[in-house]
Amino acid sequence: MSKIPHSVKVPTQYRATAKILKQALENQKSIKSLIFEERHARVRTLHAVLRHYSDNRAAVENAIEETGLLKDNPNLDQYLAKVLVTELIFGRKQLNGESKPVQKVRSYEEKLQQAISGGGFEKKEPNPRYVRINTNLFSLSEALEYLASEEWRRKELPADVSYADFLAAIKALEEDEFMTDLHVEGVLIFHHKWANYWATHDFVKEKKFILQNKATCLAAELLAPPPGSTVLDMCAAPGMKTLHLCNVMKNKGRIYAVEQSKERYHSLCSITNDAGCEIVTPILDDALRMNDERCPEVEYILVDPSCSGNGMQSRINVCDEQKDERRLFKLAGLQVKILSHAMRAFPNVKRIAYCTCSLWKEENEKVVQYCLQVNPSFKLLSCKKALRNKWQNVGDTELAKIGKNCLYCLPDSDLTDGIFLALFEKRRDGDED
Repeated sequence: MSKIPHSVKVPTQYRATAKILKQALENQKSIKSLIFEERHARVRTLHAVLRHYSDNRAAVENAIEETGLLKDNPNLDQYLAKVLVTELIFGRKQLNGESKPVQKVRSYEEKLQQAISGGGFEKKEPNPRYVRINTNLFSLSEALEYLASEEWRRKELPADVSYADFLAAIKALEEDEFMTDLHVEGVLIFHHKWANYWATHDFVKEKKFILQNKATCLAAELLAPPPGSTVLDMCAAPGMKTLHLCNVMKNKGRIYAVEQSKERYHSLCSITNDAGCEIVTPILDDALRMNDERCPEVEYILVDPSCSGNGMQSRINVCDEQKDERRLFKLAGLQVKILSHAMRAFPNVKRIAYCTCSLWKEENEKVVQYCLQVNPSFKLLSCKKALRNKWQNVGDTELAKIGKNCLYCLPDSDLTDGIFLALFEKRRDGDED
């Protein structure tokens, strides 16, 4: 009697990804935590497919509906179908194996492509890879010389280039080209296809190059503490902005870097030590306990508190994100406490930068507005003017004297993470709004 052949199994990667997608959509669970719970799967592959689904969810859902893929094949698991369609159309553009689900989705490829093009959907290209030079260990000239030796071509723009033309140049980057940033010295811009290349590069491991999104670099750029000054980074871990402050100050002066989480504090110590930050004093404590005695002579303060984080492009969101009013209320309360404390507890402070990776007004303009009301000794500076007016996205202009002076980095238009920034200055006698 001949044996009945076993059916070909769906590759583990597809099954694991479908399982994660199902849990995320049905139970509103975090994609990131679900990926890392899947110990037997290749994390990078899971992340890539789910990122493509997150970016192109409407197109995938529409294509499945338009082609009748699930209606015609009722035994095909809907979550597995979403994963396979995503991989075939937006990911690697091929499917592994000869299992029935894989063969079935392959047979619909032409119909799926037509449904997506006919529905007016376009693939969302990832934003570029930003690489910042750690000038503690590596100079700009050394970095440019190294890139030239590796046959990278530098795309140079006129000194008076407009912001619109700068963004257009980024979108038109060839794969072997790179650019230097318009706003932040030492930030290099590469085609998005090189993201994984830089993630494993020796210079990144050695901390000569830092993988830091351009938007988060604007905090230190706007605060602009000169060499020799005294700076307080109130919510410092993991330490990327602390390191950038150190670079801006040319590793001269002092930075008090505060973090209350023990685990994150160790990460802060590790990165600042490995990156050659000689002026950083890490402090394991609550930022609200800092004062002029603990951190004497502070002149510049960076306030980058916990926030909802809905502006971060590294987050994969496969659900329709709803505004959690209760959570925002709690976060805004903490943000107001920390920012107000920065304004009151340090008599020598000259300038404060406030930064969140949120796009909600409750954590941004509303916090700024309240803190100015209760701390009239501070005024708001124009972030846009500080960037030579080469920026376009500001805050809510309906909030008089607040919105127009704040700055947003928006993923789709600025090609960065979503970040909010506000810049405060201590009033001097005779200052007017």
